[in-house]
Amino acid sequence: MRFPTMMAFCFYDVRTLLIKRWLKTLRAVLLFDCARSGLWCARPAIAALALFGVTLLGAIPDVAHAADLTLVCPGDGSSVPVTEPMLEDQSTGQRTAITDPQLKAVAMETCSPGNVAGANSVVKITNKRDVSIFVSFTTSNHKQGPITWGGGCEKLAPASSAGSASSTGGVMIRKGVTCTAKVNNNAVSSRFCAALDQPPADCYNAQANHQTMVETIFEPGSNPGCFNKGYCVWFDISVIPSTCTDDLWKLNQCANTGGASYNLPVSVSCGSKPVYACQGPTSGKYGSANYPANCGNPDATCSGTPACLNAYFYPMFDPPENKYQPNTVCLGGQTLTLTFLPGQ
Repeated sequence: MRFPTMMAFCFYDVRTLLIKRWLKTLRAVLLFDCARSGLWCARPAIAALALFGVTLLGAIPDVAHAADLTLVCPGDGSSVPVTEPMLEDQSTGQRTAITDPQLKAVAMETCSPGNVAGANSVVKITNKRDVSIFVSFTTSNHKQGPITWGGGCEKLAPASSAGSASSTGGVMIRKGVTCTAKVNNNAVSSRFCAALDQPPADCYNAQANHQTMVETIFEPGSNPGCFNKGYCVWFDISVIPSTCTDDLWKLNQCANTGGASYNLPVSVSCGSKPVYACQGPTSGKYGSANYPANCGNPDATCSGTPACLNAYFYPMFDPPENKYQPNTVCLGGQTLTLTFLPGQ
């Protein structure tokens, strides 16, 4: 008679322990810091269910640390990227593959950019120059865009600029360092620009200041421009002189229109794939506006390779050139990477 009683108590003890651990996990998920993982905060019910299942099924080596678990998703800006969702123990850094098919499906859904309300896009800015660079991010209203500067980005006080509607703060990125930031997907036109002395006050004055522009639009997954593949970012490089038009390009390659908007060489990648690159030195190769010589061919009808278009030299509003515009989209929440290159 004692044996069944002992079995009952053993079952009760194990079940109680698992339930306590699950409740601890659930509490950790519901009180999770959104700054650490917007994915968990956006889908707490799915996250709790996944961790509950993982704990009960013993899919992690040590369930005692279940409350320290976080979901690591592809393209989330982790220092060590993953190709499929994994669980990471925040106390040890140990990562574990999700092997149960049902739980893996839940994790895949949770990681899907299209399912994350209000998700931010990850942007990385790498400085390969021998000195520090100063970077700003501005929206079309001449104010700092909705960006959260993270690791590798040293925040600085706003710079001042005569004639600008508003001054904006930026960051310093030391030589050899990568700055990781997050941008809200608000579907507003925006620009990154950089200088060697202080953060530019307004990237929408970059043409007047002869600064290279990386133009962006960060869109939520609900926008048609993301093609139902999660949130996305449209991007390009621009060196258009301040008063250049399509007609003036055809007339004399925009001579006497303010000079090329170029100061630093830059390349832009989507995920691990380089897309556009623009480098100097400036020259008369494409007229007297001092365009950079290694920035693609503005007369090409293709884009993305050295012999093709890599940047806007002029607006390209008119046909047939408007069919060949050097802009593209980074889909599925992939990381956009700007690399400021050595040289002119």
